[in-house]
Amino acid sequence: MAHNNIGDVQNEKPQLSLAIEKIGVKKVHRRINLNTSTQVFSYDAELNAFIDLPKNQRGAHISRIIEAILDVIDDGEKKRFKNLEELLEAICKALLSKNPYASRAEVEMKTIYYLDTNLNLNFIKEKIPEAVNVTFTVSKRRGYETNWITGIIMEGLTVCPCAQAVYSALEKVNSENGLSHTQRTKVFIQVKTNRMPIPIEWLVEAVSDAFSAPALSLLKRVQEYKLIKAAFKKPRFIEDVIRQVIFKVASKLNDEDFPLSTELFIEAESHESVHPFNAYASMHVTLGQIIKELELKKE
Repeated sequence: MAHNNIGDVQNEKPQLSLAIEKIGVKKVHRRINLNTSTQVFSYDAELNAFIDLPKNQRGAHISRIIEAILDVIDDGEKKRFKNLEELLEAICKALLSKNPYASRAEVEMKTIYYLDTNLNLNFIKEKIPEAVNVTFTVSKRRGYETNWITGIIMEGLTVCPCAQAVYSALEKVNSENGLSHTQRTKVFIQVKTNRMPIPIEWLVEAVSDAFSAPALSLLKRVQEYKLIKAAFKKPRFIEDVIRQVIFKVASKLNDEDFPLSTELFIEAESHESVHPFNAYASMHVTLGQIIKELELKKE
C-alpha cells in the first residue's frame, strides 16, 4: 500500500492562530546507563520533554519527541557523556533538530541519587548512603544560552527552639537539657543558572547541615541517643532551616563566580508532632539579592 498521499495533519494551519508555550510528553520511564570516562552509572529515570509550537502549526509530532529521547539514551551507552546534565542537553538539541518549527526545547528528569547525608556526625562510622530525590531540568532556545535547573528533596529532624526555651525556663534547667517537640521537616531547593549545572553535593551538604539532625535509615541504640542529643543542641525553626540553606548555597555560588542573576527557590514543610497541621516556609531570590542583603564576601 502506498503512503505517499497520506497528509501530515500536524503541519496544517490551526483554526485559531495561537502559539503554545509547551507541548510534549510526561512520565516517560527509562533506565539510563551512562558511560563516563571513569565508570558506568545506571539510573531509573522519569522524563518529561517539551517543545513550543508556533501559531501557524496545528500540532506537534509527538513521535519525534519520543524518538529524540530514545536516540540520545541509546547513544549514551556508547558515547562518553560526562554526566546526566550533558545527556539531557543532548536531548534538547535533538528535540530542536527533529522539530524545526520549534524555537525552544525543555527536558526534565527525576531520579534518585544515593549520597552521604550524615556529613558532620563523627559518632557514626558507617557511612550508609541515603536516597536523595533529584530533579534536573535543561532548557534551550535557538541562538541563546542553555538554562539549567538542579533541585533536590530531603528530609531531616528539627527541634522546636520555642518549646525548649519555655521548658528550660520553667524547669530551671540548662537550655540544652530542656525538652521539646520535634518534627520531620522536608526541604525542596532548586537553583537555576545559565552558566553550568551546579553539583548535587552542594545542595545536599547545605540542606543536611541546616537541620537539627539528619534523618538516617540505620541507627543503633547508642547512635540514636547521640543523634537526639546532637539535635537538641541545635534547635531550629523552619525559618532557620531555609535561611541556613540559602546562605550556604549562595555563599558557594558566590565563591565560584556564578552570575548574580542565578535564581534560588526553596520551600520547606514541617510535619508537626504536637499540632494537627504542618508549618510551611519558602523563598525565591536571586544570588544578587542574597549577596546584597547579607553583604557576602568571597573567601
